[in-house]
Amino acid sequence: MYRRPSKPQNSAEDCPNVLDYGLLDRLSNSSRSYCPLGNGSSPYTVYYTSESGMMATRLEHFVLDLRGAQVAHDIDSVANEGGGHDPRFKYQSNAVSCGCADPQDAIHGVPFIWQDIFVGGADHNAVTCTPSPSTAPSQAPDELKLTRAVVLVRKDDHNPFFQISGIFNAWVMLKVIGWDANSTQLVTLDRALPSPVDELRHAMLGPSRPAIGGEEFQNHVVRLESALLAPYEATGPLMSHLNDNQPCYANAMIEDFRDAALKRLAITPRHGKRDPRRCLVTVISRRPYGGRRVQRVWQNEAEVLRLMREEYKDAYRFGECEFQALEFVDMSIRDQMRVMLDSDVVIGMHGAGMVNVMWTRPGTLVVEIFPRRRWRWGYRNLCQYLGCKWFDFRKGRDVRVHTSDPNDMDKHIPYAQWKSFFDPIFRDVVDRLEAQVEAS
Repeated sequence: MYRRPSKPQNSAEDCPNVLDYGLLDRLSNSSRSYCPLGNGSSPYTVYYTSESGMMATRLEHFVLDLRGAQVAHDIDSVANEGGGHDPRFKYQSNAVSCGCADPQDAIHGVPFIWQDIFVGGADHNAVTCTPSPSTAPSQAPDELKLTRAVVLVRKDDHNPFFQISGIFNAWVMLKVIGWDANSTQLVTLDRALPSPVDELRHAMLGPSRPAIGGEEFQNHVVRLESALLAPYEATGPLMSHLNDNQPCYANAMIEDFRDAALKRLAITPRHGKRDPRRCLVTVISRRPYGGRRVQRVWQNEAEVLRLMREEYKDAYRFGECEFQALEFVDMSIRDQMRVMLDSDVVIGMHGAGMVNVMWTRPGTLVVEIFPRRRWRWGYRNLCQYLGCKWFDFRKGRDVRVHTSDPNDMDKHIPYAQWKSFFDPIFRDVVDRLEAQVEAS
């Protein structure tokens, strides 16, 4: 049976081939084809690199019968969100048919291409598809036929960092197989809850046609005439070195993805602020929403913001610096992007909303606030790739709310401690902004 090996840690020499455009060649050269093309056949090609952990499949003439399929762990609202939530469908061994002449299962050395798409099934009996003459064109009355479908699943559907990772991985694979996003149709093979990131996913992976959701698979037999099974959200370049030192810096591929995303959503200007003279500090707030309790709340955020407004009201020669706190969960992805481009400083407690530093301008000051014993480096990595200036802040008092888990701690920060850290780096931002205004 095919098993994904543990992902080795890359060194600085590996960066172009593991995280940047060299990855395209690595993926292309990794391709292995199965079920050769023939009359009524269902050829498919699997791509996999151990360095990135990415696995994808390009396939033709597969039939999925998921009518009545069960969600692995469903919830009705984000208020019920927890670590066990999984909106993907449960694996069914007889749900996928193909026109292959030979058995397509683990016993015969075939990789299990559904191991991240469905929940369960990845064992010694794993079946990729069941050979069946029913894959020949028949067009049953309730059959849904899809061509150039980009199929992906969402596991952590409330987490924009993982969701943008999944979009990025699919975007990479479109380049590998040579499909233009204007010719494809987005398929989300799950029952995930709605999210602001949905608009970005559709714009990047199939804007010319309506997106197809998991409910269509529960109600129809679906014929995939041609499809890409995109790599899983928890793999790929954005998941690299989340827990240790990241040796890679400037990344052209991630920079191009950022630019393409801003362009697809018509964010203008894409490389600057709408008002070059404006001085803007944005705090990404973490507060309960939709009945859901969130971890890592900055308890005296409003107090520190008020004191910063007083402290720095005369710090900028061309006006007064604005300090704003925003809850991104209530904002469209377009508005989130626009705010990040306009901001000179971004501050936030460690959490998924900090993925929005991806949309900042190079040189933007980013401060990520952590509980003292929480270490996670995804947003530091984004700044290394894209040029924002990242700092972590761990002082202040960790506040136990429900458990002693370091990841579950709120934060209370005495203003004197905050000022001693923030003042010199903020005044450097103001100095650079004033110099830019004078030079313009």
